Amino acid sequence: MRRTHTLIAAIAALPVLLTGAACAPVALGSVAIVVNEEFTEKSHSKVVAGDVELVWASSKSSMSHMTDDLLDVDGPTKTIRTFVDGAEVIVRVENFDVGQTRVSVFARRYLVFSDEVAGNVLQSIVRDLG
Repeated sequence: MRRTHTLIAAIAALPVLLTGAACAPVALGSVAIVVNEEFTEKSHSKVVAGDVELVWASSKSSMSHMTDDLLDVDGPTKTIRTFVDGAEVIVRVENFDVGQTRVSVFARRYLVFSDEVAGNVLQSIVRDLG
């Protein structure tokens, strides 16, 4: 019974803890995929011809064929997170211009950016689009 009251108190205190700006990314990290400055600086990107929704659907299909792990898909931000060849991979699809879509891939193995995995994943996605 004591554990139940402690758990209820902890859950009740959660909204108060989340009001601080420093706590929000930690709490939201499990709900949404966070794309940070490291992603934008070290990711491989390619602009492809095609509608963003078509490229998004194709990217999800490509990623599902590259890994046996589950895909963590965030539809509103068009971001996919999974593991490929032992590396954490994040794919982001975004509208670039009319009829053009940017696909960005970031890969990290053992907390270090993996240029090789990111390049291979991007090549596979682009190849599957063609």
